[in-house]
Amino acid sequence: MQSIVRGPAILVLLALSACAGNGGSKPAAPLDDLSGVPRVAPPGALKDPVHDNLNAVLWTQTSAEYRALAAQAFNQAARTLAKARADAAFSALPEAEQGKIGADAPLAIITDIDETVLDNSAFSVDLIQNPINPALAPAEARKAFEQRWNDWVAQREALPIPGAAELLADAEKNGITVFYITNRKDPEKAETCNNLVQAKLPLKDCATQVLTRNDAEGRTKDKGSRRKMVAAGHRVVLVMGDNLGDFLDGVYVSPEERAALVDQHATWWGDRWIVLPNPMYGSWEDALGNGAIDAASHTFGAEQERRRLEKARHLRAVDWWANPAPMEKK
Repeated sequence: MQSIVRGPAILVLLALSACAGNGGSKPAAPLDDLSGVPRVAPPGALKDPVHDNLNAVLWTQTSAEYRALAAQAFNQAARTLAKARADAAFSALPEAEQGKIGADAPLAIITDIDETVLDNSAFSVDLIQNPINPALAPAEARKAFEQRWNDWVAQREALPIPGAAELLADAEKNGITVFYITNRKDPEKAETCNNLVQAKLPLKDCATQVLTRNDAEGRTKDKGSRRKMVAAGHRVVLVMGDNLGDFLDGVYVSPEERAALVDQHATWWGDRWIVLPNPMYGSWEDALGNGAIDAASHTFGAEQERRRLEKARHLRAVDWWANPAPMEKK
Protein backbone atom coordinates (compact mmCIF):
# COMPACT_ATOMS: atom_id res chain seq x y z
CA MET A 1 0.00 0.00 0.00
CA GLN A 2 1.33 3.40 -0.94
CA SER A 3 1.79 5.73 1.99
CA ILE A 4 0.15 9.10 1.43
CA VAL A 5 2.26 12.16 1.98
CA ARG A 6 1.23 14.43 4.82
CA GLY A 7 3.36 17.34 3.62
CA PRO A 8 1.39 20.51 2.91
CA ALA A 9 0.27 21.51 -0.55
CA ILE A 10 2.87 24.31 -0.51
CA LEU A 11 5.38 21.70 -1.73
CA VAL A 12 3.23 21.11 -4.78
CA LEU A 13 2.98 24.87 -5.36
CA LEU A 14 6.78 25.15 -5.37
CA ALA A 15 7.05 22.39 -7.96
CA LEU A 16 4.43 23.96 -10.20
CA SER A 17 6.10 27.36 -9.91
CA ALA A 18 9.36 25.83 -11.05
CA CYS A 19 7.56 24.32 -14.00
CA ALA A 20 6.05 27.68 -14.91
CA GLY A 21 9.47 29.31 -14.72
CA ASN A 22 10.80 27.23 -17.59
CA GLY A 23 7.71 27.77 -19.70
CA GLY A 24 6.42 24.27 -19.10
CA SER A 25 8.82 22.87 -21.68
CA LYS A 26 10.96 20.90 -19.23
CA PRO A 27 10.16 18.80 -16.16
CA ALA A 28 10.45 20.63 -12.87
CA ALA A 29 13.13 19.79 -10.36
CA PRO A 30 12.42 16.71 -8.19
CA LEU A 31 9.92 17.41 -5.45
CA ASP A 32 10.76 16.05 -2.00
CA ASP A 33 7.51 14.66 -0.58
CA LEU A 34 8.98 14.18 2.93
CA SER A 35 9.12 10.41 2.46
CA GLY A 36 12.48 10.39 0.68
CA VAL A 37 10.93 9.48 -2.68
CA PRO A 38 11.60 12.17 -5.31
CA ARG A 39 8.67 13.20 -7.49
CA VAL A 40 8.66 15.28 -10.65
CA ALA A 41 5.89 17.68 -11.58
CA PRO A 42 4.76 16.94 -15.15
CA PRO A 43 5.48 19.42 -17.96
CA GLY A 44 2.83 22.09 -18.32
CA ALA A 45 1.52 21.35 -14.84
CA LEU A 46 -0.01 24.78 -14.42
CA LYS A 47 -2.34 24.02 -17.32
CA ASP A 48 -3.06 20.47 -16.32
CA PRO A 49 -6.68 20.18 -15.08
CA VAL A 50 -5.72 17.71 -12.32
CA HIS A 51 -4.05 20.65 -10.57
CA ASP A 52 -7.24 22.68 -10.65
CA ASN A 53 -7.59 22.04 -6.90
CA LEU A 54 -4.22 23.40 -5.79
CA ASN A 55 -5.31 26.75 -4.32
CA ALA A 56 -8.24 25.19 -2.47
CA VAL A 57 -6.05 22.54 -0.83
CA LEU A 58 -3.31 25.04 -0.04
CA TRP A 59 -5.79 27.43 1.60
CA THR A 60 -7.33 24.63 3.65
CA GLN A 61 -3.98 23.40 4.92
CA THR A 62 -2.14 26.65 5.57
CA SER A 63 -4.45 29.63 6.04
CA ALA A 64 -5.16 31.09 9.46
CA GLU A 65 -8.56 32.01 8.04
CA TYR A 66 -9.52 28.34 7.65
CA ARG A 67 -8.55 27.66 11.25
CA ALA A 68 -10.54 30.72 12.37
CA LEU A 69 -13.62 29.54 10.49
CA ALA A 70 -13.38 26.10 12.12
CA ALA A 71 -13.11 27.73 15.57
CA GLN A 72 -16.06 29.97 14.75
CA ALA A 73 -18.16 26.97 13.69
CA PHE A 74 -17.43 24.90 16.79
CA ASN A 75 -17.83 27.88 19.14
CA GLN A 76 -21.30 28.47 17.73
CA ALA A 77 -22.06 24.76 17.94
CA ALA A 78 -21.27 24.84 21.66
CA ARG A 79 -23.70 27.74 22.14
CA THR A 80 -26.37 25.80 20.24
CA LEU A 81 -25.93 22.77 22.51
CA ALA A 82 -26.33 24.92 25.61
CA LYS A 83 -29.55 26.37 24.21
CA ALA A 84 -30.87 22.95 23.20
CA ARG A 85 -30.32 21.48 26.67
CA ALA A 86 -32.38 24.30 28.15
CA ASP A 87 -35.25 24.08 25.64
CA ALA A 88 -37.08 20.74 25.38
CA ALA A 89 -38.76 21.84 22.14
CA PHE A 90 -35.52 22.65 20.30
CA SER A 91 -34.72 20.40 17.32
CA ALA A 92 -32.21 20.65 14.50
CA LEU A 93 -34.32 18.62 12.08
CA PRO A 94 -37.47 19.66 10.22
CA GLU A 95 -40.62 17.95 11.47
CA ALA A 96 -40.69 15.64 8.43
CA GLU A 97 -37.45 14.09 9.67
CA GLN A 98 -37.61 14.57 13.44
CA GLY A 99 -41.25 13.54 13.80
CA LYS A 100 -42.98 13.52 17.16
CA ILE A 101 -40.77 12.72 20.10
CA GLY A 102 -41.12 13.10 23.84
CA ALA A 103 -39.51 15.93 25.78
CA ASP A 104 -37.45 13.39 27.74
CA ALA A 105 -35.93 11.79 24.63
CA PRO A 106 -32.13 11.47 24.67
CA LEU A 107 -30.26 14.17 22.77
CA ALA A 108 -28.11 13.62 19.69
CA ILE A 109 -25.74 15.39 17.33
CA ILE A 110 -25.57 14.38 13.67
CA THR A 111 -22.29 15.18 11.96
CA ASP A 112 -20.70 14.39 8.64
CA ILE A 113 -17.14 13.01 8.79
CA ASP A 114 -14.98 14.11 5.86
CA GLU A 115 -13.96 17.78 5.97
CA THR A 116 -16.33 18.25 8.94
CA VAL A 117 -14.55 16.40 11.74
CA LEU A 118 -11.75 14.65 9.80
CA ASP A 119 -9.28 16.43 7.50
CA ASN A 120 -8.51 14.50 4.31
CA SER A 121 -6.56 17.25 2.58
CA ALA A 122 -3.40 15.10 2.58
CA PHE A 123 -5.25 12.73 0.23
CA SER A 124 -5.95 15.65 -2.10
CA VAL A 125 -2.26 16.56 -2.02
CA ASP A 126 -1.40 13.02 -3.05
CA LEU A 127 -3.76 13.27 -6.04
CA ILE A 128 -2.04 16.49 -7.09
CA GLN A 129 1.46 15.07 -6.67
CA ASN A 130 0.58 11.71 -8.22
CA PRO A 131 -2.35 12.31 -10.57
CA ILE A 132 -4.42 9.46 -11.91
CA ASN A 133 -3.45 8.73 -15.51
CA PRO A 134 -5.46 11.22 -17.62
CA ALA A 135 -5.43 8.78 -20.55
CA LEU A 136 -7.63 6.30 -18.66
CA ALA A 137 -11.24 5.93 -19.73
CA PRO A 138 -13.65 7.43 -17.16
CA ALA A 139 -14.70 4.03 -15.79
CA GLU A 140 -11.10 2.95 -15.32
CA ALA A 141 -10.15 6.30 -13.83
CA ARG A 142 -12.96 5.95 -11.34
CA LYS A 143 -11.75 2.49 -10.32
CA ALA A 144 -8.25 3.87 -9.87
CA PHE A 145 -9.56 6.71 -7.73
CA GLU A 146 -11.66 4.39 -5.58
CA GLN A 147 -8.66 2.15 -4.96
CA ARG A 148 -6.58 5.17 -3.93
CA TRP A 149 -9.38 6.33 -1.62
CA ASN A 150 -9.75 2.86 -0.07
CA ASP A 151 -6.01 2.77 0.59
CA TRP A 152 -6.23 6.20 2.24
CA VAL A 153 -9.09 5.11 4.50
CA ALA A 154 -7.17 1.97 5.48
CA GLN A 155 -4.17 4.07 6.51
CA ARG A 156 -6.31 5.91 9.12
CA GLU A 157 -4.22 9.06 8.73
CA ALA A 158 -6.97 11.68 8.51
CA LEU A 159 -6.49 14.23 11.31
CA PRO A 160 -9.25 15.87 13.36
CA ILE A 161 -10.44 19.29 12.22
CA PRO A 162 -9.17 21.77 14.87
CA GLY A 163 -11.76 22.03 17.64
CA ALA A 164 -13.92 19.08 16.56
CA ALA A 165 -12.71 16.57 19.16
CA GLU A 166 -13.11 19.08 22.00
CA LEU A 167 -16.66 20.03 21.02
CA LEU A 168 -17.85 16.45 20.58
CA ALA A 169 -16.13 15.21 23.75
CA ASP A 170 -17.85 17.96 25.74
CA ALA A 171 -21.19 16.99 24.19
CA GLU A 172 -20.68 13.38 25.17
CA LYS A 173 -19.88 14.41 28.75
CA ASN A 174 -23.23 16.20 28.80
CA GLY A 175 -25.11 13.08 27.71
CA ILE A 176 -25.45 13.92 24.02
CA THR A 177 -24.75 11.01 21.65
CA VAL A 178 -22.77 11.74 18.50
CA PHE A 179 -23.91 10.06 15.27
CA TYR A 180 -21.65 10.17 12.23
CA ILE A 181 -23.56 10.07 8.93
CA THR A 182 -21.10 9.64 6.08
CA ASN A 183 -21.16 8.71 2.42
CA ARG A 184 -18.19 6.47 2.98
CA LYS A 185 -19.47 3.01 2.12
CA ASP A 186 -20.03 -0.07 4.29
CA PRO A 187 -16.69 -1.79 3.45
CA GLU A 188 -14.89 1.32 4.74
CA LYS A 189 -16.74 1.40 8.05
CA ALA A 190 -14.33 -0.50 10.28
CA GLU A 191 -11.27 1.54 9.32
CA THR A 192 -13.34 4.73 9.47
CA CYS A 193 -14.24 3.95 13.07
CA ASN A 194 -10.60 3.19 13.84
CA ASN A 195 -9.60 6.58 12.41
CA LEU A 196 -12.27 8.38 14.45
CA VAL A 197 -11.03 6.76 17.65
CA GLN A 198 -7.41 7.43 16.73
CA ALA A 199 -8.32 11.10 16.20
CA LYS A 200 -9.87 11.13 19.71
CA LEU A 201 -13.39 11.73 18.42
CA PRO A 202 -16.00 10.18 20.73
CA LEU A 203 -17.24 6.79 19.55
CA LYS A 204 -18.51 4.06 21.86
CA ASP A 205 -20.33 1.86 19.33
CA CYS A 206 -19.17 1.80 15.72
CA ALA A 207 -22.14 -0.35 14.64
CA THR A 208 -24.81 2.14 15.72
CA GLN A 209 -23.09 5.53 15.75
CA VAL A 210 -21.51 5.44 12.28
CA LEU A 211 -24.07 5.30 9.47
CA THR A 212 -22.39 4.58 6.14
CA ARG A 213 -23.81 4.50 2.63
CA ASN A 214 -25.34 1.37 1.12
CA ASP A 215 -27.65 2.04 -1.83
CA ALA A 216 -29.01 -1.52 -1.87
CA GLU A 217 -30.19 -1.16 1.73
CA GLY A 218 -31.78 2.26 1.22
CA ARG A 219 -28.91 4.28 2.68
CA THR A 220 -28.37 6.36 -0.43
CA LYS A 221 -26.24 9.41 -1.23
CA ASP A 222 -29.11 11.56 0.06
CA LYS A 223 -28.78 11.30 3.84
CA GLY A 224 -32.38 11.95 4.86
CA SER A 225 -33.21 8.28 5.49
CA ARG A 226 -30.28 8.01 7.88
CA ARG A 227 -31.15 11.24 9.68
CA LYS A 228 -34.62 9.74 10.26
CA MET A 229 -32.99 6.61 11.72
CA VAL A 230 -31.29 8.74 14.36
CA ALA A 231 -34.39 10.86 14.94
CA ALA A 232 -36.51 7.75 15.62
CA GLY A 233 -34.96 7.47 19.08
CA HIS A 234 -33.36 10.86 19.77
CA ARG A 235 -34.04 14.56 19.70
CA VAL A 236 -31.44 15.82 17.27
CA VAL A 237 -30.20 19.19 18.51
CA LEU A 238 -27.33 19.93 16.10
CA VAL A 239 -26.36 18.99 12.54
CA MET A 240 -22.85 19.67 11.21
CA GLY A 241 -21.45 19.23 7.72
CA ASP A 242 -19.46 20.74 4.86
CA ASN A 243 -21.95 19.94 2.10
CA LEU A 244 -25.53 21.06 1.53
CA GLY A 245 -26.52 17.39 1.37
CA ASP A 246 -25.48 16.96 5.00
CA PHE A 247 -28.53 19.03 5.95
CA LEU A 248 -31.08 18.59 3.15
CA ASP A 249 -32.03 16.09 0.48
CA GLY A 250 -32.61 17.04 -3.14
CA VAL A 251 -29.45 19.14 -3.46
CA TYR A 252 -28.33 17.76 -6.83
CA VAL A 253 -30.10 20.50 -8.75
CA SER A 254 -29.15 23.81 -10.38
CA PRO A 255 -27.14 26.47 -8.51
CA GLU A 256 -30.25 28.68 -8.39
CA GLU A 257 -32.34 25.91 -6.83
CA ARG A 258 -29.60 25.20 -4.32
CA ALA A 259 -29.45 28.88 -3.38
CA ALA A 260 -33.22 28.82 -2.86
CA LEU A 261 -32.89 25.82 -0.51
CA VAL A 262 -30.38 27.77 1.55
CA ASP A 263 -32.62 30.85 1.67
CA GLN A 264 -35.64 28.78 2.73
CA HIS A 265 -33.73 27.77 5.87
CA ALA A 266 -31.97 31.10 6.44
CA THR A 267 -32.57 31.16 10.20
CA TRP A 268 -31.18 27.64 10.71
CA TRP A 269 -27.62 28.32 9.52
CA GLY A 270 -25.26 29.13 12.37
CA ASP A 271 -27.88 27.92 14.85
CA ARG A 272 -29.29 24.44 14.30
CA TRP A 273 -27.03 23.82 11.31
CA ILE A 274 -23.27 24.46 11.35
CA VAL A 275 -21.32 24.46 8.07
CA LEU A 276 -17.57 23.86 7.87
CA PRO A 277 -15.65 25.36 4.90
CA ASN A 278 -14.61 23.01 2.09
CA PRO A 279 -13.52 24.60 -1.21
CA MET A 280 -11.92 21.34 -2.43
CA TYR A 281 -14.95 19.30 -3.53
CA GLY A 282 -18.67 18.87 -2.96
CA SER A 283 -22.13 18.73 -4.49
CA TRP A 284 -21.68 22.31 -5.72
CA GLU A 285 -19.49 20.84 -8.48
CA ASP A 286 -22.35 18.63 -9.67
CA ALA A 287 -24.63 21.65 -9.86
CA LEU A 288 -22.25 23.46 -12.23
CA GLY A 289 -22.44 20.52 -14.61
CA ASN A 290 -26.25 20.44 -14.44
CA GLY A 291 -26.11 17.26 -12.41
CA ALA A 292 -24.27 15.37 -15.14
CA ILE A 293 -21.14 14.85 -13.03
CA ASP A 294 -21.02 12.83 -9.84
CA ALA A 295 -18.37 14.56 -7.72
CA ALA A 296 -17.64 11.25 -6.01
CA SER A 297 -16.64 9.62 -9.30
CA HIS A 298 -13.61 11.90 -9.82
CA THR A 299 -13.28 11.15 -13.52
CA PHE A 300 -10.17 12.54 -15.17
CA GLY A 301 -8.64 13.27 -18.56
CA ALA A 302 -11.02 14.80 -21.08
CA GLU A 303 -13.93 14.69 -18.64
CA GLN A 304 -11.94 16.59 -16.02
CA GLU A 305 -11.06 19.24 -18.57
CA ARG A 306 -14.72 19.49 -19.58
CA ARG A 307 -15.67 19.98 -15.94
CA ARG A 308 -13.07 22.70 -15.47
CA LEU A 309 -14.38 24.58 -18.53
CA GLU A 310 -17.93 24.17 -17.23
CA LYS A 311 -16.87 25.76 -13.94
CA ALA A 312 -15.26 28.65 -15.79
CA ARG A 313 -18.55 29.44 -17.53
CA HIS A 314 -20.11 30.13 -14.15
CA LEU A 315 -17.59 32.76 -13.09
CA ARG A 316 -19.05 36.20 -12.54
CA ALA A 317 -17.27 39.46 -13.22
CA VAL A 318 -18.12 43.13 -12.80
CA ASP A 319 -19.58 44.35 -16.10
CA TRP A 320 -17.08 47.18 -16.30
CA TRP A 321 -14.19 44.74 -16.44
CA ALA A 322 -15.90 42.55 -19.01
CA ASN A 323 -16.75 45.54 -21.23
CA PRO A 324 -14.54 48.48 -20.19
CA ALA A 325 -15.81 51.96 -20.95
CA PRO A 326 -14.79 55.45 -19.82
CA MET A 327 -15.95 56.12 -16.26
CA GLU A 328 -18.54 58.84 -15.95
CA LYS A 329 -17.78 61.73 -13.67
CA LYS A 330 -20.29 62.33 -10.91
